[in-house]
Amino acid sequence: MHKWFSKRTIQLVNRPPPSQPEDFSDLFVLVLKCFRQFGLSTVQVTAVKGQPKFVTSRGLVVLVAFVLVVTWAALVGSFFLQYNTAMITGIANHIQFITNVVALTATLIVPMFKCSELNEMLVDFCVIDAELNYFNVKLPHWQHKSGFMRCYVVHLLFLIITASFDGYVLLIMSKETPLWLWFFHLLPFALYSLAFMNAFTMIRWVKIRIQHVNMLIEQYQKFPLFDEVGRSKFRLTSVVMMNGVEESSINNRILMIVSRTIDLATRLESYNGLLFLFGYLALFCVTTIQVYYCYLHVFIGIPGQSFSVYSFVLSLVIIVGNLFAILSIPYICEQVGNESKKLLSYLSKLSMRYGQSVHSSVWFPNLISSVKFSALGFFNINYNMLSSFFAALITYLIIFIQFNSIVTNDEKTGQATRSGKANHRPTEY
Repeated sequence: MHKWFSKRTIQLVNRPPPSQPEDFSDLFVLVLKCFRQFGLSTVQVTAVKGQPKFVTSRGLVVLVAFVLVVTWAALVGSFFLQYNTAMITGIANHIQFITNVVALTATLIVPMFKCSELNEMLVDFCVIDAELNYFNVKLPHWQHKSGFMRCYVVHLLFLIITASFDGYVLLIMSKETPLWLWFFHLLPFALYSLAFMNAFTMIRWVKIRIQHVNMLIEQYQKFPLFDEVGRSKFRLTSVVMMNGVEESSINNRILMIVSRTIDLATRLESYNGLLFLFGYLALFCVTTIQVYYCYLHVFIGIPGQSFSVYSFVLSLVIIVGNLFAILSIPYICEQVGNESKKLLSYLSKLSMRYGQSVHSSVWFPNLISSVKFSALGFFNINYNMLSSFFAALITYLIIFIQFNSIVTNDEKTGQATRSGKANHRPTEY
């Protein structure tokens, strides 16, 4: 390559300017509207200079606040109902309801006060895409849209089928659970599970962009000046090499993408922190209690009396649904962490090319290593959390079993009502 240029010469490779990137804002607005109809974002979309802008909708805020007030009233009213269930089962049902309502409150409260965060997230996404477009990196937003819509429809179908089966078991077969109580037991899980899907979608978008940055830096290290056809995926619009001057400019562009990505990950962590904290608390409590119910079905349940095969299947369905929510977020957060570690490695190599140093190399590694998601700092959302989760589940399951072993036999299976009908234990989310 020294035949064409040296350190004192200029090599210019002109390429056509990159086409305008596909507008990511349309996809962002579509996702926001899909969850807004469930009250998970209390905003309305306006246009400012051709770009979408989100402002708080007072009507939606009032509606969501009303739903929260009614849900808390239903929680308080549930303590005054007489349950024909065993003592431990009744306590477990109350624990489920309390944690679910708290998780619902955290899910719906945050969007009311963080409308501006959505605008800043959209700006970060668009700036990152524009900088990637400088290197002719085009993200297939239409594929992301179709993939999201498939997952969204499947999620809604799962919730509808599960709710229908739950209603059949508790309202038709049992006929002891009031309709309003069944509805308010079901509502929290449906809403915060959709909120988990929303968080998963946005974190996945961050992961995709970090992945593209890694591929870009890897290609740039191998082919800093020329686009070798068939070997490099990315192309530079105009590459000038003169004593490393333009290469430093390219480095700055890459660092700008990295900086914006770090800001975006930080915003997402702040926006979803409350959801992760109380959502996982609710999932932990409900999953533990449902596993305990399965234990009662297998080892204590008497078909045709206190327990039925249908309620056993319902408990299994709830556990499976919870496991998807429990595993999906740590999975995508772990993927982001792995990509950020790879990014840190690539930037370290980039800083040593030709004896150059990437600007701000002192503080950039610390920022990149902090690209992770946590529940307001109480615990990190990753695979380590899962080991603690399942260890605690087993511990509290043993405690439930020990409590069950010290109650009387009548309390284990549920005493008959005065009318002589057998009791059916209600199974809630």
